[in-house]
Amino acid sequence: MSPRSPIRLAFVVNNLDVGGLEKVVISLLANLDRERFEPHLVCLSGPGRLFEQVVLPTGASLVLEKQPTKVLGVSVDVRSLSALRRYFAARSIDIVHAHNAAPLIYAGLAARSLRRRPRVLYSEHNQIYSASAASKRKFRYYLALADSVVSVSHDLEGTLRREVGYRGDIRVIHNGIDGTRFRALDGAAVRAELGVTAEQVLVGTGVVLSKQKGIEYLIKAARRVLAEAPEVRFAVAGDGPLRAKLEAEAKQAALGDAFRFLGYRGDMPAFIAALDVYVLPSLWEGLPLALCEALAVGKPVVCTRVGGNAEVILDGQNGEVVPSANADALADAVLRMVRTPHVAAAYRERNRKRFEEHFSLQSMVTAHEELYEQVARPGSASAAWP
Repeated sequence: MSPRSPIRLAFVVNNLDVGGLEKVVISLLANLDRERFEPHLVCLSGPGRLFEQVVLPTGASLVLEKQPTKVLGVSVDVRSLSALRRYFAARSIDIVHAHNAAPLIYAGLAARSLRRRPRVLYSEHNQIYSASAASKRKFRYYLALADSVVSVSHDLEGTLRREVGYRGDIRVIHNGIDGTRFRALDGAAVRAELGVTAEQVLVGTGVVLSKQKGIEYLIKAARRVLAEAPEVRFAVAGDGPLRAKLEAEAKQAALGDAFRFLGYRGDMPAFIAALDVYVLPSLWEGLPLALCEALAVGKPVVCTRVGGNAEVILDGQNGEVVPSANADALADAVLRMVRTPHVAAAYRERNRKRFEEHFSLQSMVTAHEELYEQVARPGSASAAWP
């Protein structure tokens, strides 16, 4: 490719349903330097709820509806694989950037079947944490399709090395978000909507309601917190496959209106601004955007010691980090926040500064741009690593 022509880059995802991975891809698509990069998007399993947020020229996206069947004992959709191959070839794609396992398999096979093949990057967000030992061994062979791997946290990099046995190139790039959406926000309207007074303490989270997020432990912790601090109120924003089950658990715990499920919210920044304490009780994570959002607003945070959480929240410095799947530890940390408002206030100030220095959108975009330059133009001056 010409040193001056834009690098043609295709992101490959399952779809753009609501989640941290999807938001990262959307942010990269929107903010890459268009003079240096020509971005494309491929969705393998329909567009997803957030697809309408993507703004690309006509012909710069491909939406498939893969329907795998068994071929030589392997589940694959040959038609989707062929369509992907044709798309890469017709647009002379230089780099394919796959996110999660299925996109890696399809994009990797399609790219490597071309005479002039694109380089293949793979981003691991958190999928490997919940995989079985057998799946991790199998995943080692899938990673052979990638020329380089991006990990969203150092903890995740370690997992890929130790448990998967990957020995290739890994670049750690922390997730980042656009902090301008969270500046000078007033959560008064949300608090009024929820009927939370100035004397009450609102503890909450905004997540997909899946097993990964550990909301069942927050429900158990809330029962004890409310017994010791009845002025506390809990709110969970988000939807997902476990919503009905979790609502039933909260009802069984007799938490009443003190623990509310709000469903999907399009005003997540305002919701976070309304909180006094942000809590993330996850069982596994890569590097969650939810913590970046809480930092951007300057909220004191309680989170679990999984994945990259402890790379965002430094225990005792800008929040509380507790063991996962431990309702008592979660309750203790929330109660400390409630009972020591001066500590919570110190965390607020530190979190705004920490966000700007380490988890901004620009830092994430710049790190990816440098990686793309190095992969597409090895040996050029612009490809030098910092």
